[in-house]
Amino acid sequence: IYTSILNDIIIGVYPPDQVINEKGLMEKFSVSRAPVREALIELCNEKVLYSIPYYGYKITPVTDTDVANVKAYRSVVECGFMQEYWRKLTPDAIERLSAMVKEDMAQKEAGDAITNWNDNLRFHLAFFEIYGNQYAYNNLRSAMSMQTRAYAQARWNEWHSHIFHDFPAFHGPN
Repeated sequence: IYTSILNDIIIGVYPPDQVINEKGLMEKFSVSRAPVREALIELCNEKVLYSIPYYGYKITPVTDTDVANVKAYRSVVECGFMQEYWRKLTPDAIERLSAMVKEDMAQKEAGDAITNWNDNLRFHLAFFEIYGNQYAYNNLRSAMSMQTRAYAQARWNEWHSHIFHDFPAFHGPN
């Protein structure tokens, strides 16, 4: 339920100003209140949603400052870990990453923008996973989730495009 709600937010099923309520989600997923509430609490903990008591939940807007902060964070963390742990990039690890890139590139024509975006995120997380630091991995994954929401918020009407018109704006530091 958590994943479905998050995906619906990313692809624009729920516009930023729409109130999301437990009852509607219970009907949508044909489940009791408990799993819906668990998913909503987790999404609030991750700052994807915020609660409006006795009313429902709204999507937390992602600001330009949020995007700039995440880009700076990712740059420092990813480059810092690469510098510190480059010895963990064994030939086997590099081969696994290369195979992932080749597979993604072979499917790129068939994929839409969200698929390509997710492939890129998957690569960055797979690369970072090599370092073996679960705490840092979880924080990077959280930052990348916010970046995905920012991309969706800025470009939700272009999700079906195969082209990232502004990919550099979301990928690297300014």
